[in-house]
Formats: sequence, structure tokens, C-alpha cells
Amino acid sequence: MSNSTDNNSNVLIKEVSADTMTLLINGTEQKINYQLPDLQKLMQSQNVTNITYENKVYNIGHINEANFGVVISNKIFNGVLTKKLISLFRQNTKAQLFLNNLPEEDKDDWEGKRQPLKEAQSIIEEGFIWVIGWQLRRLFSIGNDKEKKMETKIDEYINHCFSTYRTTFQLTNYLFISKLWDEKTRNHNIDTDKVALKNFFCCNRPLKLSELRMLFQVLLEIYRDNKLAYPVDEDELGDVNEFLQPDSNFNKACCELENLEDMDMGNEAYGLGHCHTAEMSLTTILAAFKFFTSYQLVTLKRIEYEAARNSAGRYIKDLNILEKKGDKNLLRYLKYDNMPTQTYSVFFRNQNKSINLFPFLLDHNALTNELDSQIFLYECMKNESGLRYFSLQSENEEVMSYSATPAESMEVKSEEQKNEVQMNIRLDLVVKQFEEAMNTILGTTYTFKPKTEKLFADNLSNL
Repeated sequence: MSNSTDNNSNVLIKEVSADTMTLLINGTEQKINYQLPDLQKLMQSQNVTNITYENKVYNIGHINEANFGVVISNKIFNGVLTKKLISLFRQNTKAQLFLNNLPEEDKDDWEGKRQPLKEAQSIIEEGFIWVIGWQLRRLFSIGNDKEKKMETKIDEYINHCFSTYRTTFQLTNYLFISKLWDEKTRNHNIDTDKVALKNFFCCNRPLKLSELRMLFQVLLEIYRDNKLAYPVDEDELGDVNEFLQPDSNFNKACCELENLEDMDMGNEAYGLGHCHTAEMSLTTILAAFKFFTSYQLVTLKRIEYEAARNSAGRYIKDLNILEKKGDKNLLRYLKYDNMPTQTYSVFFRNQNKSINLFPFLLDHNALTNELDSQIFLYECMKNESGLRYFSLQSENEEVMSYSATPAESMEVKSEEQKNEVQMNIRLDLVVKQFEEAMNTILGTTYTFKPKTEKLFADNLSNL
């Protein structure tokens, strides 16, 4: 054991060329072909596990053909991700200026230099739909942090790759399920009796990454088999077969991240090679969802009806446009028109399409009548009386419980009482809308129980 440790501490890659690698093993130089199998064979013969390159330590077991090129390069955290994603914004003026203004000597490897890397990351954060941009901003921040210990940085970075994967698939599934709800309302003959859909609505635990991907694939098949129009245009969605074929680059990348999440952390810690694998996999996944670069999220916080004597009535809509605006996270907007719409909604929209994601994606602060925005993503049911959400900003789990507050005319004693009653009615609306969507899509007749009723039953059972 001690020999292996000594070897690990003295094995480093000294030089790399197009064809060869020069290794320094216990003070002795040895040259091999620039091939991963040759490196693996040498290290096995030397009983070596770890190898150092430019002060970065790798476990040889974490290096594979996919990430080998990144390991033996000068690319830093986020480099692969940033260079690939900036290519999605070639129609973006800022992205074009950035790429055109790169010095000639930096055009091939600008992602290895800190200043252009950060500039490109800012363009990407702003260009993606807000919830994805928010997650990428956090991922970039972890990668750019020079103060963290490497072990901490690796663990946080990989775990946030999981979070970004989760958010990406959650948002996609909400989009497809929201439109499917409308389609099923019009045509009850659409076959939606699928295990993946039942798990989405009925599980009392968050779905695993692999289950979120399986749900997306099932939804694609429902749309395709029933000749339904996708929530986004087909040219924006790309090649649907890439999402469905098990051996596609997309699904291989998904499997890599899912396997990392399923690792037994009691027996093995994440290493730098795992970091490269996670980043490259996430890059492939996000590049496949390029339609997220041409939509925005808009919250309808409040809608008022205004009518004057002998004048046509109109609606005043108080909107939050969720996008990065300098140091702000949202843009407030008032719209006047004569068209009613659903209050408290969060719309996935661009100039051509608009899909209401409520109650799967919420702006909780719109429901509680607060000025700023707090985005909740649905995760699972919570017993028989509520729903569990994940708050994107606080990164905490939150429960929305059904209280069965009467929505009828009543006398109120104070402004505080009025505000509380209205807030509880709005929060109940979340659960009842979820109930309606579930019963429509699954063909069930489920009814959520008020939380107080359940607590009373629990207390009786404990007597």
C-alpha cells in the first residue's frame, strides 16, 4: 500500500505533444504514445492510481476516452461547456461581437483564458431562459471560485451539474405536460395511461434523473403517436430521434450524469475526471435543448378589471419578465388590453407561442402578493394533502398544503385577515389545478384532503 501511495505522489505528465506523452515516474522520464490505453497500461504496470498534470490530480479510473482530451489540456472548469454553448447564440449580437473581437492568437483556445471565458459566460447566462440561466450562473460561479479547496469545488460542481440537468428536464416536462393537459381536455381518447406519467403526478418522492428523462421520452412518444403539435416548433426541437434512440449522443450523455448520481459515495469520492465527465455530458444535453435560448418566462402577478360608465372595460395586467437585466433578476411590465387570461400564471413564451406552466412552475411571491419573484418547481406529492416544490432561489424544498379555505362572500374584520384569506385561496388554487390536471391526464377522480383534516386523523390514530 505504501509503495502505491509513493508512486502516486511522484507520477506526473511532464509534456504532451500531438503524438506522445512524457511521464516522470519516480524521477525517471518515460515516453509513451498519446493514447489512453497506453497510459492505462503503463500505470497498471507501475501499480499507480493517481497521476498529476499541471497541478491537477486525476484517478486513472476516472479517465475515459470521452474526457481524455480535456484531462490532457489547459482547459479549466466550465471551458468545454462555455465554448459549446456560446455557439448556440450565433444570431445573438453580443455573441457575434464577442467571437469576432477575439484576438487572432486566442481564437482556438479562448476558453482556457479567464477574461474571455467570463465574458462568454455572461452572454450565455443572459441568453438562456431564466431558470436555466440561473442554474448556469451558479455553475459558473463554482467553477470560477479560486478560494475553495479542490475537493469541495469538485463535489459542489458535480452536484450542481445534477441540479442543472434536473431543472432542464423538469422545465421540458412541464412544457409538454401543460400542453398535453389542454389536448386531453379536447380529446379524451389520447392514450396517456403511462407509468412515467403516473409517477410524475403520484409519487411521494422527487423523480430520479433517469426517471425525468424517461418521462420526457414517453411524452415525445405520446405526441408523435397521436400526431399532436409539439409545444415548440419542430425546427426548434431538432431531431426527435436523437432524444429517443438509446445509443444517441444525447442519451449517452444523460446516462453518464445519471451514473455519476447513482455512485456509491460511501465507497468512492468524486474526482476531477468525474468533473470533466459531468461538464461534457451537461454540455451535450443543453446543446440539444437549444429552444431554451429563444423563449422567456413571464409571470402574471396580478390582473385587474377596469370599467367606467359608458366605456368599454379593459384588463390591467401586472407582469414580471424573468430575465437577467444588469444586476436585476426581473423586469416589471404593465399591459393594458381587453383580453382575459389566467391569473398567477407563469408563461413560457416568445413572439409566436405562449404556454401556461401553472401549477407545475410557480412564482410563489405572486401568490403571496410580494413584490419580487420566487420560482417554485414541482417535484412530487406530499402525502394526501399537498405538493412539494423546489425553490430555485433558496434551493430549499417547500410544501404547498391544501387548506380548503372557503372561496365565498364573507365579512372580514381587518386588512390582515382579508390578505390572509385571499392568499390561502390562491395557494389552494395551486393544489386544485394540479388535481384537475392529474385527473384529466390520468383519468382518475382523485381529491386532495385538507391538511387540517389529515392532521385530525393522525391525532386520532395516536390516541
